[in-house]
Amino acid sequence: MNKENLFLAFNGVDDDLITQCAGYQASSKVVRLHKRLSVAACVCMILLTAITATAAIHHFWGKGLSSYFNASDAQQQELTEQGQAIVFSEKDDYSNYAITDKGITLTPVAIIADDNKINLAIQFSGVEIEEGCEPNINIDDIHIEGFDGDTLGIGMGFKDDEIMLSVDGTDSIDSGISLTGKTIHVELSDFSIVNSDFSENTIGGKWTFDLPIPEVSNAVVIDLNKSLPEFECEAASIKFSPISAEIRYNLTDEVKEKWFDIPLGKEGVPYITSMTFNDGTVINCKDCDHLHDIDGINNSAIYSVEFNNVINPNAVKAIEIEDINGNKATIELK
Repeated sequence: MNKENLFLAFNGVDDDLITQCAGYQASSKVVRLHKRLSVAACVCMILLTAITATAAIHHFWGKGLSSYFNASDAQQQELTEQGQAIVFSEKDDYSNYAITDKGITLTPVAIIADDNKINLAIQFSGVEIEEGCEPNINIDDIHIEGFDGDTLGIGMGFKDDEIMLSVDGTDSIDSGISLTGKTIHVELSDFSIVNSDFSENTIGGKWTFDLPIPEVSNAVVIDLNKSLPEFECEAASIKFSPISAEIRYNLTDEVKEKWFDIPLGKEGVPYITSMTFNDGTVINCKDCDHLHDIDGINNSAIYSVEFNNVINPNAVKAIEIEDINGNKATIELK
């Protein structure tokens, strides 16, 4: 019954009865109803059932994303309710997301994103992975429709029966570009099983998805404009979201050339090593996934890190940064 029909159903119903229904409170006592219910009572029960069903939704990101971010149940509820995460099984057309080819079904589980990062979990079924073996699949294409950035960093891993895809737009150094609210296009093919002797059994198949990216990043931007003599540069700003942080630097021509000369595979810009929170908690960021980029035209640089925990962006008190030469600095934020 839609809301228009529900409204019409209340026409002519005794106001006292509606008031009684509105004031109803659940009891632990089980009551068996043998009386035939009136139309008005049925309407009240439908209304109460709808409210209860809505309140009972429990958001779960799946085994992959929840463990990747060490996200508590409360954090999963909060970020999903805020619109930073989407749980596909909660959608009315969820069955339409599943695609089967070569006997293997891939089904999107959940997606969480901010301005620069996307993490997507896709569950696979229809194939048994024996002990000592590992699943594998080819990424044919991943792109963001409507994204104006230069490049995307793409990573893939597996957690039990879930394919974990990560997309990073940090290389697009324009701070005005965001991944949120767009559509991610994913093409996967040739599911295979890698055996313990590294031989590979290819099953094949092709799966294509066009999935919505959450519209909310929950990002907090802090203007720093702080000179960092330890690194001969200026920290222009820092942005925190619940899943990542990025710090932007302004450089001189001389420093820019020094940073460009740092070998590939090394940290080319000062990087975030830890964060301290208002309650004294310290999170180590050294082992977190990260990217950096240097803009030679505008003499600026960016360092971006994705956390292993969900954080409160408003509770960060200070960050520690370091460069490849061991120089260190602390930036107090509050």
